[in-house]
Amino acid sequence: MIYISIDTSRPSPLYQQVAAQLTADIQQGILPVGTKLPTVRVLAQENGLAVGTVRQAYDTLVRQGFIVMNQGRGTFVRSTTPLGSISDSASSGAPTSRKQKALMAIDRALGEILDLGISPWETRIFFDLKLRELEASGPTVKIGLIDCNPEALEQLANQVAHLPKVEVSKFLLDDILSAPGHLGLDLDLFVVTSTHMAQVAPLLGPDRLVATVVMTLSTDTVAQLARIPRDAKVGILCKSKRFGEFIQRTTGRYCQLDSSPVMVSWDLHEEAARLLETVDVLILPKAYQTLCPPEELLTLQHFLSSGQTILYHFEMDQGSLLSLNEQIQQLLKSRAETAF
Repeated sequence: MIYISIDTSRPSPLYQQVAAQLTADIQQGILPVGTKLPTVRVLAQENGLAVGTVRQAYDTLVRQGFIVMNQGRGTFVRSTTPLGSISDSASSGAPTSRKQKALMAIDRALGEILDLGISPWETRIFFDLKLRELEASGPTVKIGLIDCNPEALEQLANQVAHLPKVEVSKFLLDDILSAPGHLGLDLDLFVVTSTHMAQVAPLLGPDRLVATVVMTLSTDTVAQLARIPRDAKVGILCKSKRFGEFIQRTTGRYCQLDSSPVMVSWDLHEEAARLLETVDVLILPKAYQTLCPPEELLTLQHFLSSGQTILYHFEMDQGSLLSLNEQIQQLLKSRAETAF
């Protein structure tokens, strides 16, 4: 409810007093831009005023540019600045901060949108869409990811790619150790797991910006491994021997199996097919759909529909993720400041 205080002893007309109080509430932020006001009749009834008095007050605020009345939708606060004051302040040379200029520009835009009969709720959606378009078209941070095997590298890439405003390039550790020149000179930031930082740091040099992250086995993977029956025949299907050895060591830690898991590379199609015929539980890297050859995916489909499958994957710990995102935001902020 909007409370209106009327002083009948004052010489000013009642409608002007109503308009003045509403104007003060708007300019002080008590009634923000976009607020839907009561109808003329409701505001009159709530404050014991004549309908004509409130209608005159509303008409005054419409002429001044503070509110807009849309047939069928209602009456909304349009602006915190009366019409003419923006151009007057500019012509008089009055100092205006960037924040004030921005708020005045937003007021003008909101006023024009509300004049079209668009509701505040719809306006918020439109603003959000335009801001998303603006963010998508702005600068990005080019990130180089380094890890020792394609499975872990793909899992790292999937997590980093979800951060805003990034472009990701992937590098295998062995490739850059043998040919450091493969590292792109246009990359803004390198992301390296703590396991490999000592090997990578000398190749990058002191001038490269590097983020060290910690990757841990997901709790979901641990839980599934712990539930494998002791007598189960377990198979490991992946691309690289190194990643398969990670899985073997982990199963030794979390599983109590009568026989060790059998590891096969999916590039060995015949061996992979035989493995799928003999195991009860199959362990795959979570990124298998991206890395596995198409023909092997077809072979996998039957087992995936009937056998037990565990998708083995690592996750970036929360501290690493927050730190990496902070570095990205700092780079974006620096780019934006340079652009202006």
